[in-house]
Amino acid sequence: MTPDAKFERKVVSDLARFLADDGALLRRWRLIANAFILSGAVLWAFAIFAFARDGGGSWIYAAVAALGGVCLGIGLWFSTFAKQWPLVRPFVDAEKVRQRRLELGDPG
Repeated sequence: MTPDAKFERKVVSDLARFLADDGALLRRWRLIANAFILSGAVLWAFAIFAFARDGGGSWIYAAVAALGGVCLGIGLWFSTFAKQWPLVRPFVDAEKVRQRRLELGDPG
């Protein structure tokens, strides 16, 4: 199986699962988003206060700030998806997704 076919199978399978029970999965994605945003904010605050306390620059503070930024970005991505999904869902044809899932040989 080619990498593209594996990726398509995974995406179609995940989309079919998400269409079947989006309430529980949306709650999980919101929880993940909040956890990443909170951890990113804590890391940023730590880096800023540590930099202000020492008065000098250190690569450790920059690395912590960068990690905090990555966490914030991931959290915002999950949050944006969770907010947009209820608007996008009516435009997704669930029956076509199920048919494609069966064509790809994934019984569910």
